[in-house]
Amino acid sequence: MADAPETKRKASYVGVPAVFKLNLACMHLNSAYDDGFGCYLVGSALDRPDWRDVDVVMILGDDAFQREFPQADIRVFEHDLKWLLHTVAISDWLKAQTGLPIDFKFQPQSWANEKHKGRRHALGMRAMRSDG
Repeated sequence: MADAPETKRKASYVGVPAVFKLNLACMHLNSAYDDGFGCYLVGSALDRPDWRDVDVVMILGDDAFQREFPQADIRVFEHDLKWLLHTVAISDWLKAQTGLPIDFKFQPQSWANEKHKGRRHALGMRAMRSDG
């Protein structure tokens, strides 16, 4: 009996051109928060076609996160007013840019690495051209 052919894993199930719009919008976020690690697509949109929303995280180094959200406790930052305002505003802005149901969050690096072991797909990366 022949083995079943191996299926390729998709980069994401978001689809074109929405993922292109998401990448373009995340370029702006990556530039605005340039002391972070950038935006990442995470969650169910990476794994299955029946995702409910598109999870995007901006991972900041722990020190950068604390500078951006000085009143936030790095372990329970979801209750910080500034964090909540930024998260909701950027979620809505990304939705307006892409037409996607976006769930955006800022996360400190150590927390993100400890709590979330799943895949991350970098968004908004700029390709540098070499003329040499």
